[in-house]
Amino acid sequence: MGEIILTKSAKKKIEDELEYLKTVKRVEIKTALKLARAQGDLSENADYSAAKDDQSLNETRILELEAQLKNSIVVESSTDENVFDLNKTAVVRFYDLDEDEEVTLVSSVESDVKNMKISIESPLGKALYKLHIGNKVTVESPDGDYDVEVIKIL
Repeated sequence: MGEIILTKSAKKKIEDELEYLKTVKRVEIKTALKLARAQGDLSENADYSAAKDDQSLNETRILELEAQLKNSIVVESSTDENVFDLNKTAVVRFYDLDEDEEVTLVSSVESDVKNMKISIESPLGKALYKLHIGNKVTVESPDGDYDVEVIKIL
């Protein structure tokens, strides 16, 4: 796992989920295991199997989140109003489609392509990250290259 770029809010989101999984969720799973164990025969106990699966998934997720935090660097947005940066939204011209779209640059944890929240780790995000208004750049994408330009920052 390489370095993960996070905003303060993304880091907080991971820390909050981690805290929840380690406290609330672990207790819920322990309780479910205890109740299932009380039913007797564990070999054919669906509740017990489900609780064990939950426990396994929960611990795996905890390890994933801890790894993300360990490998993360927190970056702040630039205050330069002419630079497209993390947590900023801009009108971007897509020359291949001859269309303008509002795009928000976010960390990979917060990306949501349907809502044009683009990860700075994606091909489009990499191309737009730190781009000045009026600069045209080519996005190198697995589906073919295309040009984009930051028209204005909102």
